[in-house]
Amino acid sequence: MSHHHKLSLRSAIFININIMLGSGIFINTTILSQKAGILGSLSYLCIGILMLPLILSMTQLLKLHPSGGFYVFAQKEIHPIAGFISSWSYFIGKLGSAVVIIHIAMLLLQQIIPFLAQFDVLTLDSCTILLFIILNLLDIKTSSSIQTGFLILKFIPIFFGSAVALYLFSPSNMTGAPIEWSQFPLTLPLVLFAIAGFEAACSLSSRIKDAEKNAPKAILISYGFVIGATTLFQFAMSGALGSLLAQLPDYRFVFPTLFFQAFQDHTIQKTATDIVHLAIASSALGAAYGVIFSNVWNVYALVEHGHLPLASRLGTFNRFHIPWLCVLLEGVICFLYLFVSRGSQIPLQQIGALGPSIGYSLSALSMIFALKNPANTLPAIVPYLALINCMALIAASIYGLVMNGIYSLGIFSALMACGIGMFYATRLTNFNSNKG
Repeated sequence: MSHHHKLSLRSAIFININIMLGSGIFINTTILSQKAGILGSLSYLCIGILMLPLILSMTQLLKLHPSGGFYVFAQKEIHPIAGFISSWSYFIGKLGSAVVIIHIAMLLLQQIIPFLAQFDVLTLDSCTILLFIILNLLDIKTSSSIQTGFLILKFIPIFFGSAVALYLFSPSNMTGAPIEWSQFPLTLPLVLFAIAGFEAACSLSSRIKDAEKNAPKAILISYGFVIGATTLFQFAMSGALGSLLAQLPDYRFVFPTLFFQAFQDHTIQKTATDIVHLAIASSALGAAYGVIFSNVWNVYALVEHGHLPLASRLGTFNRFHIPWLCVLLEGVICFLYLFVSRGSQIPLQQIGALGPSIGYSLSALSMIFALKNPANTLPAIVPYLALINCMALIAASIYGLVMNGIYSLGIFSALMACGIGMFYATRLTNFNSNKG
C-alpha cells in the first residue's frame, strides 16, 4: 500500500476512540448505578487495570510484528491455524457488536424523529448496514474523515453531559448514595463491552504510517483517554443525581432528568435532550462504522495468506485500494446476524464479546511464546496475567450465551466451523497443487 493511502497516528487514535466510545458509556449509566451505587465509576478503573496486561502484551507484539494483527501474532508465534482462529473469531464476533449497536441507535432515533417511527426497525437497520458497507468501499482517508466527524458528534453528549453534571454535583449525593459491594463484580462485563475496541490499531497496523511506533501509541493513548472519560462521566452523573440515578428505568431517562434539574425552561430542556440523544445515536453509529471500517483487514489478512477459497478474487482491490469483496462479506454476515437474531440485544452483545475474547486469548498466548525473542522487553508475568483474564472472559461469554440464547451460540459456532473448514480445505488444495 502506498504511503498516501496510510493512516496517520491521529487518525488511528480517532478510529480507536470512535470504536471504544460507542453506546456502552450511555447504556451503562443507570445499570451501573443500580448494581453498584456510587461504585459504578470505579468499575471503569477496575476493568482498565484488569485489561492492562493485555494492552501491554498487544503493544509489545506490535513492536515485534509492526505489520501484524490478530492473524500475524498467532501465526508467527504459534501456528497458522492459531492465527486463523484468532483473526476469524474476532472478525465474525465483532460484527455482532456492530449489528447490535446499529439496532440500538435506530431504536433511539425512532423515538426522537417521528418520521422514522413509521418504519420497521429491522428495515432501518438494514438500510444503515447497506450505507456503511458502501461508505467503507471508499478511500481509506475518506473513511478516516468520516470517523473524525462521528468522533466530534459523540463528544457532545459526553462533555456537555459531564459539564452539566459537574455543575449540579453535590457531595451529599455521593455520601448518601448506596454502596453495593456484592453486586460490583457483575458490572465488570458490562464495562468491558463499553470500552472494547482498543485493539482496532492491531487490525489496522499494516495501514498505519510508521506502524512500529504509531500502532502501540494509538492503543495506549486511546485506551487511557477512554478509561478517563468514561470514569469521569459516570462519576459526574452519580454526583449530580445521586440515588435518583438508580431509580430511572433506563439510560433514555438520564439526560431528561439531568436537564430538568439544570434548566427551568421546558423548551430548553426538550431541545437539549433532543440534541444530546441525536448525538448519542450518532455516537453508536460511529462505533458501528468504525468496527466495519477496521474489521475488514482481519479477514483480508486471511485472504492474503490464502486461507479462504477464491483468495485471489477476494483479495481484489477497487480503485480506492479497498478489498471490496471482503467488505461485502462483512455485509453478508451482518445481515445474517440481524435477521436470525431479529436485533435481540443480549445474544448479539455476547457474540460480540466471545469472538474478540478468543482473539485476545490467542494474542496473550502469542506473547508468552514471544518472551524468548531477544527483542522482547516485557516482563514474563504480564502475558500470563493477560491470558488468565482473557480465559475468564471466554468462560463468562459462553455461560451467558447458554443462559440467554443458545441459538446465538449455534450461529457463532457454525460460522467458526465454516471458517476452520475453509482453512483446511484451502491447505489441502494448495498441498495437492504443489504435489501435482
